[in-house]
Amino acid sequence: MTNKQKRTVTRKNALSVLHALYTDLPIEFRERVCKECKWSIPTFYRKMRIKDIQDIETKAITPALSNAEKDKIIQISEEVYKEGWKRLIRPTKSKVNTK
Repeated sequence: MTNKQKRTVTRKNALSVLHALYTDLPIEFRERVCKECKWSIPTFYRKMRIKDIQDIETKAITPALSNAEKDKIIQISEEVYKEGWKRLIRPTKSKVNTK
């Protein structure tokens, strides 16, 4: 490169970065839930639609998801949120104490 050529650095703008992040998070969440619960993608969406069922006579409730599935989904949700938040925050230069 000669002295006459200018070097430029381009970065994506904040709107583009945020849009990509918010687009990727639901996909990442779905993929992690499917992997951990050993579900296919159609099963994921079917499980999303079903509701708890209550027997009219006995008043017994048949849950749509097991307690283990609920716990795992909540855990995955928290992890995906935290990972997304880390990607969102720009790293800042640490201040060096000079004493």
